[in-house]
Amino acid sequence: MGGDLWKLNDTQLMAETLAISADIHALQVQRVDLIIAMVERDTVKEHDYRSPAHWLAAATHLEIGECQRITSLAQLLRLEPEVHAAYSAGALDAEKARQIAYFCQHYPTTMNPCDFTKARTILLDHASQNIATKATVRALIHRLEHLFGTGDGPPPGEDTDRNELFVSTTLHGRIVIKADLDAVTGARLRHLLSPLAAPRPETNGITDDRPASKRHADAFAQLLHLVETTGVVPVEGSVKPHLSITASIKDLTTNTAVKELFTHSPEHGYATEPWAGPLSLDTARMLACDCQITRILLDDHGVPLAHGRTHRSATTAQRRALAVRDGGCAFPGCTTPPAWADAHHIDHWVDGGSTDLDNLVLLCGHHHRLMHHTGWDVELTEERRPQFIPPASVDLFRTPIPGNRPDLVA
Repeated sequence: MGGDLWKLNDTQLMAETLAISADIHALQVQRVDLIIAMVERDTVKEHDYRSPAHWLAAATHLEIGECQRITSLAQLLRLEPEVHAAYSAGALDAEKARQIAYFCQHYPTTMNPCDFTKARTILLDHASQNIATKATVRALIHRLEHLFGTGDGPPPGEDTDRNELFVSTTLHGRIVIKADLDAVTGARLRHLLSPLAAPRPETNGITDDRPASKRHADAFAQLLHLVETTGVVPVEGSVKPHLSITASIKDLTTNTAVKELFTHSPEHGYATEPWAGPLSLDTARMLACDCQITRILLDDHGVPLAHGRTHRSATTAQRRALAVRDGGCAFPGCTTPPAWADAHHIDHWVDGGSTDLDNLVLLCGHHHRLMHHTGWDVELTEERRPQFIPPASVDLFRTPIPGNRPDLVA
């Protein structure tokens, strides 16, 4: 239709939108039916694909996560013809169909066939109403599970066999986490996050204006940091979980002499991580501040030449000394304690910066990112105390601002 849309009045625009929406749903139903047929014939394995989802991702521009959602819906509807019929007729969208079909495959063991049929009918009738949402369908399912969850085995809310957690990579390498956990596991997670997600105390009349979702996201990142620093983590592939950042020395350094020394080294403009994909060089430098670094020298074709030993950027003794000197995050006005802070290199190690107290400063995750991704700078004064230099966008004259100063330090 394209450029002819101006010819349509408001009523026609709305009618065309509804017609297109109906056509899209019909095509989605047809796609599900085709995938069901592929599953029944085991089509893709004859062409050396692990699953219909992997084939669909390879043959289209769809991400693997989206393909898995499409194929999982097809597999559920294949087992639940009544739900499939309602979805095909347009009475349900994909998500409500998925919810009801999943319930039908995992209904309480105390339900007899008659009760199950009634429950399925109730769910289909409710979900087909315009007022129905995923939340209301989920609430109705929970009511049914609670009503019939008094037999053998744990109640549905405490059944760990139903636990699911999906971790998917989305645009720009961001991660989306979706989980369905039993009440006890959920409570353990909430207890761990709660103290970390509390609003920051008011400082100089400034309150913590982060919404709850942001505070919980920050708390989750801090929880991961605390787990990693304790060292009590499982082993995979003979090593403990870690981020593996790959970058060219010419990308990481800003030192002209070092760049000239490695004239044959490529310069890509980004770093990579196996799970996250491409990362900015600022983030790569930030991650290299307070971590273990294994040097692997590559030739011009990316083939390893030599494998160096692992170095720790900041020792336990150095972190203790930093905790005394900086008292936590040294950025002005920040109240983050030392245990939650990173040891940031003032002069980056790739540029020849040493790992000693005169080149380290404690920064929380937020201010650590600020130093690497914005025009803020930090330096030590003659008294060996951190001071921060704002970018010209904050202060045209870039007047240094003293960092936090613990009361116990003169």
